Amino acid sequence: MMNFEFLPNEILLDIFEYLNGIDLLRAFYGHNSRFNLLLYNQFQSYRFDLLSCSKHQFDIICKQHLPFISSRVTTLTLSDNEDTPGQINQFFSYIPSFRQFIHLRSLSILHVPSYHTLVKIADELHYLSNLTRLKLNICRFGNNQVNLQLVVNSIWSLPKLINCHFTALNNEQQTFTLPTKLSISLKTVYIVGQKFKWNQIYPLFECTSRLEYLRIFITPFDNNHYQSSPIPTLIKLNIACYRMSDTSKMISFLKNVPNLRHLEISTAFNLINGYQWEQIIRSYLPKLKIFNLSMFDQFPDDQNIEERANELINSFQSSFWINEYKWFVRCFICDKIIRLETSSVIFYHFEKKFPNWWKSTFSHDNHLKFYHCMTSIDDNIVFDQSFLFDIFLQNMDSVCITFPINNQFWSIVPSLKTLRSLRILSYTDTYQSQLQALLDRAPYLYRLDIRQELSLPLQISLFKYNNASVRQLCLQKYNYRFNENECDTLTHSSLGVQCEILSIKVKNRESIIILVKNMINLRALHIQCEDDEYSKYLSLIENVNESHQTNKTNKDELIQWLKDNLSSTYLISRDPKSINCIRLWIR
Repeated sequence: MMNFEFLPNEILLDIFEYLNGIDLLRAFYGHNSRFNLLLYNQFQSYRFDLLSCSKHQFDIICKQHLPFISSRVTTLTLSDNEDTPGQINQFFSYIPSFRQFIHLRSLSILHVPSYHTLVKIADELHYLSNLTRLKLNICRFGNNQVNLQLVVNSIWSLPKLINCHFTALNNEQQTFTLPTKLSISLKTVYIVGQKFKWNQIYPLFECTSRLEYLRIFITPFDNNHYQSSPIPTLIKLNIACYRMSDTSKMISFLKNVPNLRHLEISTAFNLINGYQWEQIIRSYLPKLKIFNLSMFDQFPDDQNIEERANELINSFQSSFWINEYKWFVRCFICDKIIRLETSSVIFYHFEKKFPNWWKSTFSHDNHLKFYHCMTSIDDNIVFDQSFLFDIFLQNMDSVCITFPINNQFWSIVPSLKTLRSLRILSYTDTYQSQLQALLDRAPYLYRLDIRQELSLPLQISLFKYNNASVRQLCLQKYNYRFNENECDTLTHSSLGVQCEILSIKVKNRESIIILVKNMINLRALHIQCEDDEYSKYLSLIENVNESHQTNKTNKDELIQWLKDNLSSTYLISRDPKSINCIRLWIR
């Protein structure tokens, strides 16, 4: 630090630009008066990514620093994720308004926990006149449809906003609410969880006149007439179309985007052959340079599926695909499903089996390269099938497996050095050595999810495992409620000592106190408690959100008990996505 202090202010300020605001203030604030003046008076570009910060760090930033430097914050990320439950509302309890964030350019708010909080955010957006990038991710608020008009209009009213990523998973059947405001700045609009109708696309461009990049999902139940009008600004499109009864509306839309350079398109239960795509691209998309395609469809048992797959992939082998554009495709069959993807698409395996038929239009492609791209296996039975050729999965990030481990598992997955998440199904003590062998081969494993589907007694081997990298332990679907003694044993186990995020079911509330006080590294706890009478009451209420607001006689007694018996610095709340779960943000 002595030599560092000799650097001129200009160099120090340049160095500060590379640091997250949390690390910057922790490292330099309070060291001496010179650093304090630099940080509070001269540094103008704070970036606060609070996505995985500790509760202690969060409190210090919000109470001691942000009130004095909010006008110098350019990037802010908040989240109610597993690491930081309750963070968003806690932020607004410290900083009631965005009014002072006059130079904020990038704002990300992830997993917004309630409609009330969403409205609060929408009301505050008008203060952010310099915002150029907004990412807003909304949780499910219940069964009722949520009126997003206020939110959408607030976004479209931001004068300098260029990039908007909007995810609203509240109701999968809800159609996107078109803005009634005009944006002259928005160029990128990314909408997830809300369905579009074909006849909404052109009105969206009318109120977003500079739109260049659009990502949307088209509802499969759209029988409305599509208004065909030129859209010259669009140069990049990512669109998903499921169960199209005909392709005329999609073709009509593509006819009107003549400047499109980048197209990513997914279709489910629709297969458009290479001859049709060639005609569409030649006729209507003369400037297209990047084309990523993903399609699949399911066929009845009485059809010759290999013949259909051969016909499909042969249609992508003309000179147009192979020589002119060098766009290659892979086609494969899983049971009665044909899937075709351009080779540039990263393959995520969601089927119950590996492909039993595979072909590629790229002469140097092979099945080894195909499987090399796979990073996730989400269904345990894929390892139980027989294989027509050698398969090596060397880049697994997430794996689901059932014991006993199939003998061919280790030949298929020779290395677990990239594994970050492991889910175990139907666990019993019998397979202790096999699970430990898995853990020994996964040096970077972060999340361990152990599930016990049958009503078995507690498996004692759970307390005996070792893996130095595991920080998140998921036992909420273990199908067992831990008593006080068992919770105490867990806190002294190897995995319990190092655990930072725990989800679990317990018999009584005293067990929660044991977990919180004894797990020295625990930052966040997600817990279901058998004596939680309030959750049982809520489960009987048809409209959960309304019950919170209108019924004052039924109090959340367990949450109040926890607040009375734990430190006042802990943040304790009910999970908005699951009324049976209580969340604690501890350290």
